[in-house]
This record gives sequence, structure tokens and C-alpha cells, in this order.
Amino acid sequence: MATALADASRNASSPIKLVSDSDGNQKHVPPSKQTEGVITTVSLGDGAQQAAETCDPWDPINWPNRKKIMCLLSLCYMSFMTDFLAGYGVPMMVPQSKEWGISLVDATRSLSGNTATQGFGGLFVVPFAQRFGIMPVMFWTSTATFFLTIGCAVVPGWIGFIVLRILQGFFSAAGQVLGLTLIQEMYRFEEHARVVGFWGWAVLVGPYFGPCLSAFILRSLTWRQSWLLVSGFIGLGLLSVILLMDETAYDRHFEENNPRRPPGFIRYRVFTLSGARGYQMRGTKSIARGFLDIWKVFKQPHFFLLWLAHGVQYMWSVGINGTLISFVAPPTSKGGYGFSTTMLGLIYFAPITAIFNDYLQNKSIRRNRGGFKPEHRLWGMYVSTPFMTLGIILLGWTLKLHWHWFVVAFTWGLFVFAAMTSTVVISAYVLDCFPDETAQTAALLNFSRVLFGFVVPIFQRNWSDAIGVQWSFTAQGFICLVALGFVVVVQKKGKMWRQKSQMGPMVIWAKEVHHGLI
Repeated sequence: MATALADASRNASSPIKLVSDSDGNQKHVPPSKQTEGVITTVSLGDGAQQAAETCDPWDPINWPNRKKIMCLLSLCYMSFMTDFLAGYGVPMMVPQSKEWGISLVDATRSLSGNTATQGFGGLFVVPFAQRFGIMPVMFWTSTATFFLTIGCAVVPGWIGFIVLRILQGFFSAAGQVLGLTLIQEMYRFEEHARVVGFWGWAVLVGPYFGPCLSAFILRSLTWRQSWLLVSGFIGLGLLSVILLMDETAYDRHFEENNPRRPPGFIRYRVFTLSGARGYQMRGTKSIARGFLDIWKVFKQPHFFLLWLAHGVQYMWSVGINGTLISFVAPPTSKGGYGFSTTMLGLIYFAPITAIFNDYLQNKSIRRNRGGFKPEHRLWGMYVSTPFMTLGIILLGWTLKLHWHWFVVAFTWGLFVFAAMTSTVVISAYVLDCFPDETAQTAALLNFSRVLFGFVVPIFQRNWSDAIGVQWSFTAQGFICLVALGFVVVVQKKGKMWRQKSQMGPMVIWAKEVHHGLI
């Protein structure tokens, strides 16, 4: 999609517009070619930029609020289902190991494979979404996920089950990596923080809600029936994509690049879901260019350092989610809590209590009279990281000293709340820094969670057995604290790095501070 980069003085009434084409080359847009009401990014001097208004009803940013909410809810639901499906299979490992006569170690391979391929699947869908649009990618990947989930319920052997789970993880990742793109296209800057928080909550509660619900379902159904049931959840999400979502790819600067909208609801749905609309749209990036842009974003120092910080901090929540059952399920005589299936469901419900807001953004905007620098967002990391450190350290000592299970739930919830908060902070920051590479940044952040989180369950339990659960969790807490150093460096050097990259604005001017959830 073309990128608006206007360059004009503060008092210019008709700024000269510069547009980047699919190859990143800038060119002037003559007044005769400027679409009426188009959003432009006007330079106000010293790198400051401000979005102008738009009046085109087909522009996603001007859609009715109800339509935006429907699109966002549909995408959030499918984003939620990505890690929900991964965690959903955790309580099923015991009955599966008994049915197939395999060890629990072998039974966990399906979870590891599903988690690993999420990262690669996210990177893979980005170039296709940029070339053909969000709608066809969401439709075809959701369709594949639906049938693969049904296959998980009827597959006869554990090798086939592992293969299906690996493919399921690959195709289910689309919603998570396309969320920032949809938010960027539909919402103005002032709304980003709270909308990113809402979407981030949907993304990050999935791995905890999955085991929670699965544990309760297994009380009444077999594990195969449980997979058939959850395939209905995927089918519901697929219907929401077909009926509620709409394509957000829109060229705001060259109206002739946007394909004509066919009449009729069914014809238009077929036109967008099949990928025909994206194929006919001119000025989009090639698939090869989309893959190259992933590397272009990754090598930026301010992104890479936050990518490391995000992975190092969030990896422990993945490890705890996968191994906590080994600490609380054993009987009390063996140092555990003797949790039943119901109690396991309750303990996995603990982290689903996180709530986000855009308080820091609004405060910064008011203090700077409407101006906002992306580094202002990173102050939220100084709030979340100490709580993250405190939560995981207390969790380790709670498990060691065998305090009440409520303390286990509280300390784990504290850590995950902080991890979610830091995820929203970093996501909002990269959204500001890379407004035209939102899919790439989301895919790379998702890959960091998968890459770092994938290795933790491998050594988590052995590490705790070797030095004690209290000391291993204490070390993990201090590692989270040390990772804050990457954030400090980005706050000091971020402005310089952003200026060199020329991939985003130096200062964003907000006309109004918004409140509320959506």
C-alpha cells in the first residue's frame, strides 16, 4: 500500500505530497491526482508529522464505528484462537499417552511442534497479505485450520496427530500477525494504544484460556470429542471472517489503483475472499518484496533490541504455562498440590484478568500540547517489568514453600499481567515507528515469543530440579529485569535510529485524546 510522506512548511495551505511506491521510491503527487479527502502525513518541521482528515467513505479509517468493531472483534477472535489451540491440547496429553501407549514426553511433542510453526507461519503470511490483502489470507488460513482441527479429532495414531498439530500451528497464526495492520488502517493514532491493548489481550490470554477450558471439558467428554467441539469454535471464527470482516487494503493517494467494488453482497465477498481484489489492486508490493521488508525491519537497531527484550521477558510465561501442571498436579506427598482437573482449570484462569489502558500516551500528549514521540510509550516498561520480576520470583518461592494455591494463582496472574502490559507497550511503539510495515513487525514479535518460548519447557523442569524451583524462578525474574536495559538504550538512541531508518515519523501530532475501550 502506498505510503504518504508529505513535506511542507507549518503554514503551507496546500502541502506538496510525496508518495512511496511499492519499491520504496518517492515521487510527487500533482494536485490533479490527489484524491479528495485523502489522509496525508504533513511535515511540521523538525521531523514532526500530523495526519490530515479524510472524507472518503470507502477508506477504512472512515468506516462506521460499528463496522470497525465487527472487523476488530472477528480478527481478535481468530488471534485468540491461535494460542488457544496450542494450549487446548495440554490437558489431553495424559489420556492420549494412555490410549497410544506413549510417554508424556512423546505426547508433548505435538505442543512443541504446534508452537514452533506458529512463528514461521506468521512470517510466511505477511507477504501474501500485502500482495492480496488481509481478507483472502484470513479466509484461506482459517479454512485450513478448521479442517486440520477436525483431523486432530479423528486421526488414528500419534504420529499423524503431531503432523496435524504442526500444520494447525502454521495456518492459525495469521490473525496474530495481521492485527497491527488492521489497527493501523482502521484507527487514527490517538486510538492506537487502547485498541492495541484490546487486541493484545485477545492474543495473550489464548494460551491460558485454552488449558483452562480444556480441563473442564475433559470432565465430560473424551479428548477426541473435545477436539470436535473446538472445531466448532474455529468454524464460528471462519463465519465471522466471511460475514463481518472487510478488506482494509486501500490506496489513499492514487484512486485509480483501487479496484472497482462489484455490486451485491455475495459478489463482493467472493471478490475479496478469493484474493481477486488484491490481485487487481495496483501499486501493491510483490511477494518477494514482502519477504525482504521483514529483514529490513528486523535489522533496525531500535526494533532488534526491543525484539530481544520482548522475547527474553515473555519466554518465561510460555515456560510456566507448559510446565506448571508438573508442579501442581502431583499429590501433596510428592511436593505438589494434588490438583484435580477442575482445579487445574481454575488455576489456568488466573492470568485472564489483565486490563489495559492508554493513560501514559494521553498524559504525554497533553504535556507536549498534542505532540507525541514514540519513545514516550516505553515508560510503561518501567512499570510492568518490576511487577513481572516480583511475580515470577514470588511464584517460585510459593511453589517451594507450598503456600496456598490462591497465592500461586495471584503471583502467576501478576507476572502474566505485567507480561501482557509490556507486550502492548512494545507493540504500540513499533506501530508508531513502522507505520507501513505493521505486518512485518507483528510477525517478528510473534516469532520472538515463539522462538524464545519454545526452548523454555525443554529445560524449565530440569533446571528447577537441579537448583530448586525458588532459585530458578528468582533467576528468571532477574533476567527479566536485566532485559529492561535494552529498553533504556532504545529510549536514549531511538530518535537517532528512527531518523536514520526513515521508516516512520519523528513526532506524531494528535488532535484529540480519546477515551474508552473501542
